[in-house]
Amino acid sequence: MTERISWYVMRTVLGKEQEACALVEKKIDQSLWECCRILKKQQLFRTQGRYLLCRKEMFPGYIFVETRFPGELAEELQKARQFPQLIGSGRAELVSIEPEDLRFLINVCGRKLAQDMKLSTVEVDEKGQVKSAAGVLAPYLNQITRQRLRHRYVMARVQLFNRQEEVLFGIRMEGDPA
Repeated sequence: MTERISWYVMRTVLGKEQEACALVEKKIDQSLWECCRILKKQQLFRTQGRYLLCRKEMFPGYIFVETRFPGELAEELQKARQFPQLIGSGRAELVSIEPEDLRFLINVCGRKLAQDMKLSTVEVDEKGQVKSAAGVLAPYLNQITRQRLRHRYVMARVQLFNRQEEVLFGIRMEGDPA
């Protein structure tokens, strides 16, 4: 019987996500995993009165792995001491991403979680409040908890990972870089 392919998440040392993915790619047999990802988002960064497009980690300290064999993959990870710490009980187990969480991740990063979460284009009302959004923010418009238009982001409360998470969405306004 063939196992169903699913996405799992692992915790790693903050700032060492790239090294963790490189270790998986270099040291773990490719037959045990399909994809290893660090989820990224686009954000505008203001410098000298101009906005520059940059990329940041969506979930610092976490990597995402697609596999049919979570048990076997966890065993291989446990054998190598330099691999990421695993979420959960401290034993070698990968934490499965729930279907509703995966829907959110696919919505913002694409089917294989390979795309950056794109900027959403927003319009503001005369009071400076976001009134509409195009892009990944649109379904969460009514859940905005904080906005920093000058810094080109909003925070929205999203049901994610079995709790309410404050997710930062990068935004752009008319005239900003694409």
